[in-house]
Amino acid sequence: MRASRKWAIAQTSFRILAKDPAPIIVMIAMPLILAAFLKPAMTAQLRAQGFEGANGAAQVIPGLAVMFAFLSTQVATMLFFREHYWGTWERLRAAGASGSDIMVGKAVPLFIVLFSQVTAVFVAGYALFDFRINGSVVALAVLGAGLVAAVLSYAILCVSVFATLDQAMVVGNLGGMLMAGIGGALAPAATMPGWAQAIAHFTPTYWGLRGVQDVTLAGAGLGDIGVPLASLAFFSVVCAVVAGLRFKPTEVKIGTT
Repeated sequence: MRASRKWAIAQTSFRILAKDPAPIIVMIAMPLILAAFLKPAMTAQLRAQGFEGANGAAQVIPGLAVMFAFLSTQVATMLFFREHYWGTWERLRAAGASGSDIMVGKAVPLFIVLFSQVTAVFVAGYALFDFRINGSVVALAVLGAGLVAAVLSYAILCVSVFATLDQAMVVGNLGGMLMAGIGGALAPAATMPGWAQAIAHFTPTYWGLRGVQDVTLAGAGLGDIGVPLASLAFFSVVCAVVAGLRFKPTEVKIGTT
């Protein structure tokens, strides 16, 4: 019975996301537009770090894909908060859905959508900007899944902690941009000031991008990216545990701006 509730919530969430695909389309298009301007500068930076013959797409495509994935926390927060705005949250609870049913039922379609978003940026980067993978495609896919899990767990944490949509979106976007910038999404972490490099090691973006760079530039395989994957898993688990402890289905939330 509980599995059927989760599946019903997931189906409804899929339909809601499908009715308004514009945010996801923007999060795919914007990285590709920016990549056209940033690729030459990234090429010079990578070669200055010793990656002879490196293509700037190896930095700019995964970096922008990760940054806009974190900006997609707004899609996740709105999927939760709109239930309160539409007055359907109480219907879910009246139907016997528990807090975990709601969280899982909404997290699964969000994971699929965000993973598809990141994958689309990588595929388009390959077609348009010569983004190349010298290592294992499987390793890159696993890293992508780890990054999406980190984004989603962070978004659900924001949903659990904040009482209004505005609060969740502002903090979610600001935190996502800070983690992306310090983690090396806009420029290689090695080129940043020492204080920023020290902080970068505490962000999931740093480890995710380090793993991607190992795969794309150094030809790494799945067995070579254990540390980045463990770091992403640690961040996701911490966020998920805090969100689970904080999430209260009975809490009143303001679901409109």
